[in-house]
Amino acid sequence: MRNLFAFIWKHNFFFLFLLLEILSLYLIFAHNRYQQTVFVNVTGKFSGAVLKSYHYFTSYIYLKDANEKLAIENAWLREHIHPAFLKSDSKQFVLNDTLYRLHYQYINAEVISNTTSFRDNYLLLNKGSKQGIRNHMAVIAEQAIVGQVIAVSDNFSWVMSVLHKDSKISAKFQKNNQLVNVEWTGGSYRKGEVREIPKHVQVKAGDTIVTSGNSNIFPGGIIIGQISDFVDNKAENFNSATLMFTIDYNRLAYVQVVIDLMREEKENLMNQKLPGEK
Repeated sequence: MRNLFAFIWKHNFFFLFLLLEILSLYLIFAHNRYQQTVFVNVTGKFSGAVLKSYHYFTSYIYLKDANEKLAIENAWLREHIHPAFLKSDSKQFVLNDTLYRLHYQYINAEVISNTTSFRDNYLLLNKGSKQGIRNHMAVIAEQAIVGQVIAVSDNFSWVMSVLHKDSKISAKFQKNNQLVNVEWTGGSYRKGEVREIPKHVQVKAGDTIVTSGNSNIFPGGIIIGQISDFVDNKAENFNSATLMFTIDYNRLAYVQVVIDLMREEKENLMNQKLPGEK
């Protein structure tokens, strides 16, 4: 121990320089969005390869939980198969019904890195642009919300988790379609905050909150969580409530990336000027 202290003291200028350099880089990346994006893109390939190798050694621990989640998803899918699919004996027939159009497709991916203990949390997935993933795609799991894609390399993608200070989700009460916003204010990764609840809305513990569908990221009706505690803010114009997230974000193993097949059409229409606009 004495030799260690002597070594540190002998090279104290080098260690001081290294400490200040690390602090400077942290301040740059923590407070500048552009530098954050560049850093994420540069490190994505390297960290993706390293974490993927580590993931293969540890994933067997979660095989039981993963199988249970897959069974739940399969049950949900069986219950929601559209009536246009008819089954007779061992053959499946698809009716060419022009009333319905395919709106969303899904890409299955593994989570090879995930954080829940920071103020800004991210996930790293084992699929990227070569598999069809693009920026700003929604990510879900167990039919509940996870986050959105923010950076993509050829074979990996970074996802900004719901557990992030910049995550603000347009949501609504499932029971009456009342619009609200959902945020994560830090603290427990199991709890979020429901904001901007109108005074006239009756809120009860157990009320389900889902995505509103008003954003170009998340489809409507995806579960976010259930109300656990309600706060009547008498001095403010809106009330708020504590939300218990449906998903345990600390145990994510598999997710689905959502491809909105009509997103470009919607964005083009939204960018057009309405009659009377200048």
